[in-house]
This record gives sequence, structure tokens and C-alpha cells, in this order.
Amino acid sequence: MKRIHEMLSLGVLLFNLFPGPQNLVHGVYYLLRAWFTTDKDRNVGFPEMGRVPERYTDILCVPLMTLMLTVPKPSCGDFAFVPYFVTHVMGYGSPVWFSVLPGAFFTVYTFLRPQVLYLLFGALASRYVRGDNMRLGLVFAAGCHFIMAAFESLEFSFLSVCVVLFMAECKLRLQWQYELIPPVYPSVNMFAVPVYVLNAFVWDWAHTWKYTDKVWRSADILFPLTNIAGAFLLYQYESYINT
Repeated sequence: MKRIHEMLSLGVLLFNLFPGPQNLVHGVYYLLRAWFTTDKDRNVGFPEMGRVPERYTDILCVPLMTLMLTVPKPSCGDFAFVPYFVTHVMGYGSPVWFSVLPGAFFTVYTFLRPQVLYLLFGALASRYVRGDNMRLGLVFAAGCHFIMAAFESLEFSFLSVCVVLFMAECKLRLQWQYELIPPVYPSVNMFAVPVYVLNAFVWDWAHTWKYTDKVWRSADILFPLTNIAGAFLLYQYESYINT
């Protein structure tokens, strides 16, 4: 628990106790954060190698990451599916049981709570935040959150603002393998608990994700795509029988 001060899942748990407006607070915080943020030094330790080429992916990935992770009603259970989703989308390969069991629970969970896809795509976006243009990325993120603030309530309390500020900073310090808060709320998280337990057996997944690019020749991405398609068909079937 040494990284408890960086756990977004802890912020989500507290947010369910002290809800409040997220986007407005995020927008103000990221605008101020950009003023005090320094872009990553691109100099290499060996002088003869010069500087690492500058990229502008932060301008897209930082706003995409923070927006995808800012849903109206976040849930701790969403974090349990990040290892399964990332491992298969990136094509790293995994044990058969890790493709079948979490995949089955992921299908049902996505059917009951499709908002989980926002967090999962936000996790993928966080992988490509380099820090070359972090200040610009934060400014663009602040602008996007200000736009989204027009669609949410402004009812807040002191505690809710503190919790949202904590969440805003955690989204910039993501360490997905240390999101250890168990899925305790709401009741749909009963389908996330088994996956949360199984994740302990693939603890090194984040290390692979950090140092390995996507494996394009892997067909593992078909697993989560099939799960999402299955959840969509279940939703369509439920809509049909209820009409």
C-alpha cells in the first residue's frame, strides 16, 4: 500500500461517498497544474546520442485519458478488468484460463455496466503519454473538461472538492498494477470480484506493458472484441424482450 497516495481507485471509492462535480474542478486544477509542470527532458545520458525526437502525442492522449477516466458514476470494479483488456488488446499472450474466465465475467459486466469501456480506453491512452508536451496536454485537457462541465450539476461540498482534486492528480500518476482497492460498490461489482482475485496471478502484466509495444501479429484482441460484441447482443436481446 505504499502507493496509496496515487490510487485512482481509492479516489473513486471516496467519490461514491462524497460525490460532486468533476469536470469543473478538473479543468481548474489542470490549468493550474500546467503552469507548474515541466515537460520531460529529452536529453539522453550519452552526449553523442543527442536528444530524443519530440512527439506531440500528449496533446491528444492527456485530454483523452483524463476525459475517459471521468465518468459521472465511477466504480472500483472497472479497474479489475484493466489487466485482461490491456493484455489481450496489446497481444502479449496469456494463459488460457486468463482469456476464458475473466473474459466471461467481462462480457456480463460490460452488459450491466458499459461505462467500464471508458476506463479501459482511458487506460490505453495513458500508455502513450510521454511527457514531451505535458504542459500543452494539460491545457487542452482543462479546456475539454470546461466544455464537459456545462453538462453536469454544480452541487458540491468541501469534501467532494477535495476528493475530486485527489482523483485529478491520480490520473496523472497512474500505476495500474497498484490499483488495489477491491470492487466493493455498486452491486454489479460482484462480477468483478473473481477477476480482481485472478489478477494476482498475472502481477507482471504491467511491467510487460511498460516496456513492450503492441504485438501486431497477435489475434488476442479478438477476445475483448468478442466480449464487447456479446455484451451488445445481450443488451439488444433485453431491449427486444422488454418491448
